[in-house]
Amino acid sequence: MGNFLTIAKIVLTLFPAIIAAVSAIESALPQSGQGAAKLAAIKQILESAYAAAGEAAHSFEQVWPVISSAVATIVGLFNSAGVFSKQKVTSGSQES
Repeated sequence: MGNFLTIAKIVLTLFPAIIAAVSAIESALPQSGQGAAKLAAIKQILESAYAAAGEAAHSFEQVWPVISSAVATIVGLFNSAGVFSKQKVTSGSQES
């Protein structure tokens, strides 16, 4: 139970930052079909911050699956609520 509570506290503490990161990435890259790249960017950003913070009760690898699930949940909720408007980019054309 101790591991669960510790990891839950970490993720809930990071929740506002996770929402901000998801929103920022989606704003910068609104094109659909880029989910894997967006998730990778969020992972790199959070992993760097986690490493810079120093001591932690759990490694980033231990908390990443929960953070990744939280990101997927947030993205799904925002998509279903219409918060994110997807842009489709066709080959040979660029949107500004």
